[in-house]
Amino acid sequence: MAVVKWGMRQLLGFMVIAVLLVGRVHAADPWDSTDKALGAVALTTWAVDWGQTRYIAKHPQQFHEYNLLLGEHPSVARVNNYFIGVGIAGYLLADYLPSGQRKTFLTVFSAFEIGITAHNRHIGVKVAF
Repeated sequence: MAVVKWGMRQLLGFMVIAVLLVGRVHAADPWDSTDKALGAVALTTWAVDWGQTRYIAKHPQQFHEYNLLLGEHPSVARVNNYFIGVGIAGYLLADYLPSGQRKTFLTVFSAFEIGITAHNRHIGVKVAF
């Protein structure tokens, strides 16, 4: 099975197109208190993942990255660019989704991030900013 390796430009281009298409389908609903709470959890877990991935980048002799978009031993700059892009695209996507779908997206995103960061913590990955 071939693995498709996308560069940052291709990933960001895809995310921009996806956000623009979603925006054309639905008008953004206002964020209610549940959306805001889920958004805060998603932001927190995303920030922890970012810090852990920076730690991995700073300790290539101990750890390697599993994210195919970053590669096994990304630079800190590549990690920063990736997380900034994902953060912006994730927020824009969440903002354009109708409230019900937004809740699902933020819940799944947070659960995914919690799983990743818990595993990283278990194997000794710390947070480094």
